[in-house]
Parts: sequence; C-alpha cells; structure tokens
Amino acid sequence: MNTRLALVLLCLSLAPTTVAADDYEQLFKRAVEAIDFEFHKAWAYTETRIDSEHVWAGRFDPRGPEDQRWQLLTVDDRTPTAKEIEKYREERAGDHLENGDDDVEAMVEPDSVRLIEETAEYWLLGFDPDEDEHGVLEDLVATIRINKAGSYLEYIDLRSRSPIRPAMGIRIAKLITRFTFGPAVDGGPVVPMSTQVEVKGRAYLVISFDEQELFRNSDFEYAGEE
Repeated sequence: MNTRLALVLLCLSLAPTTVAADDYEQLFKRAVEAIDFEFHKAWAYTETRIDSEHVWAGRFDPRGPEDQRWQLLTVDDRTPTAKEIEKYREERAGDHLENGDDDVEAMVEPDSVRLIEETAEYWLLGFDPDEDEHGVLEDLVATIRINKAGSYLEYIDLRSRSPIRPAMGIRIAKLITRFTFGPAVDGGPVVPMSTQVEVKGRAYLVISFDEQELFRNSDFEYAGEE
C-alpha cells in the first residue's frame, strides 16, 4: 500500500460518522431506547440527594422486602433519626420511573431535533422543548448529547438564556434542568445517573426564591438472577 493511500484510509477512519439530517430524530429515539429505565429491578445503588438545606444519602436494594428496599444512610454526613428514616421511606416508596423513555421523549417537540456539532466521540444536537411542558420556548437553550461508541444518550439539558417571565409578576432569572445517563458499571446497562434542577427568581417583587436539587446515583451492584 503506497503512502498516499494509507493517509487517505487513515483520515477516513478518523472522520466523524455522517448522519442524514432527517435521521437525527431517529438517532435521538434510539439513544433513549438504549437506556434501561427499569434498572432498579436488578440493580442496587446509592442515591445522593442534595437540596438547598440538606444532603441525603440512601441505598436501594431490590432484594429486600418491598417496604424496606430504601434505606436512609446519612443526613448531612450524620446518622439519621428514626423520624427522618420513616419520612424517607414514605417519600421513596414506589419512586421509580415506569415510563422513563416516554417521559424523556415528551420533553422534545417532534421534528425539531437538529445537529449542532459532531465529533468522533459524540453528536451534540439541539431541539425545541415541548411547548406544553415548558411554555416560553425562545428563552430556553435545549441540547442533547449522544455517545457514539455506546449509541446512548449522555445528557439532555435545558437552561435559560435570559430571564423568563412565565406569568405576570413572576421573573425567573435562572432555570436549569439536566438529566445525565451512563453505564452502571463497565459493560453494564446504561442507566439514569443524575437529575439536576435549579430555579432562581422573584415573584411580585417581594418574594425571592432560589431552589436547587440534585439527585445522583452511584455504587451500582448487580442484584438480579445470575
């Protein structure tokens, strides 16, 4: 093989995979379908919840009795009280998405997915948020990133580009909604890894709000049938 031909083949092997414009919608749907939203049926994991007041760490294990599958481990790095444990179990009961893929797809307005950037590692896509779900479309930046090697959704992100006024007297200075996904373990299923929500603003000039909440999943352990 001559040197020129070898260089051409090398460049072709490194070039990003091209996707026809009409196929980005299907690319997104297949990336969502690659996520296992029912992972909790076979995987134990730790969930860390961080809000404006506390840090909660809990463990879910599908092998336990139904009313004991969620165990509160710590609150602000201390041992939780009996009251906190009881409240936590009540709040977490049945707290798993049953139609997660439908919920994620519902965030995206049909036929609005478009290419922003393509590299050898990922596709970065833009989309219009569903108007029924998010209302003020022109004030939101909405992006999707799809991992090429695994053909799965890495994240879906919505954030305000400027202050939003969803109703008279209400001004939202900052809005972020972000969902991330990734392999539970090397070679394992792709699962939800984190959910982030931030809202900051003011209502009727006198009431200010600044709320942040982050859910992060980690320490996955297979708990299904061998």
